[in-house]
Amino acid sequence: MIDAGLNTAPANMDAAYAASTLIWARQTYEGRMDYSAVTTSTVQDLLGREPIHLDSWVTAHRQELLDQLS
Repeated sequence: MIDAGLNTAPANMDAAYAASTLIWARQTYEGRMDYSAVTTSTVQDLLGREPIHLDSWVTAHRQELLDQLS
């Protein structure tokens, strides 16, 4: 899509990386990489708790992450 000019990569993302992301998503959708779309018990097994969504984690750690940039 990017090579054909139908879509553009975000300004902060390398075009080749963006294209590979689209290829990965398409292959997952088509079932060729569907192993990566399966929920596992890894977080529960390793951390002993239910997983949280990335946006929840980022919200909880926002200031800590921003402090590391200074």
